[in-house]
Amino acid sequence: MKKLFLILLFIPLFSVSQDDSNKKNGLQNLLKQAEKLVGNIDIDFKDKVDKNSNNDIEKNIISLWKNYSKAFEYKDYEKLASYFSFPSVFGISTSPVVLNNKSELVERYKVVREANMQVGYRYSLLEDYEFFQLSQNTCLVKATYSRYNTNYNKIYTGQGLYFYKRINNNWKLYAIDSVQ
Repeated sequence: MKKLFLILLFIPLFSVSQDDSNKKNGLQNLLKQAEKLVGNIDIDFKDKVDKNSNNDIEKNIISLWKNYSKAFEYKDYEKLASYFSFPSVFGISTSPVVLNNKSELVERYKVVREANMQVGYRYSLLEDYEFFQLSQNTCLVKATYSRYNTNYNKIYTGQGLYFYKRINNNWKLYAIDSVQ
């Protein structure tokens, strides 16, 4: 439909100034030029689709991160574990800990969430992030988040690296690291 519209748009512009003997050749040239123009538009449109696809992945990953954060906030360890693939690695840059299964992950989060949490912690908010798509099936989010207490006062701000991979068309966390 776009091609037809563009061709019909250009025909009157060129055919008005031509005499009858040159109309046939002029029209053929016009159609060839219009096809080239439309072809370029289609290529540009494809690039935009690919960029939108990456934007969709980014939106999906950030949504997953926010849901992961909510599960952390509510101590919903079953839900929290559903965001991971196994084995998963924590503390990649300092002292890596490999968690081989769901029960190891749940135990780790119970320690982090219940024993090592800031006093009065109530919820977390994503303050800022950087998204990096490393390949078709892996990406990284550098997240800056803040933790708040029951009085809505900020009690902590931190950064983390969250590594995701696509497994059976679902994105799962496979590594987390704190940024100092």
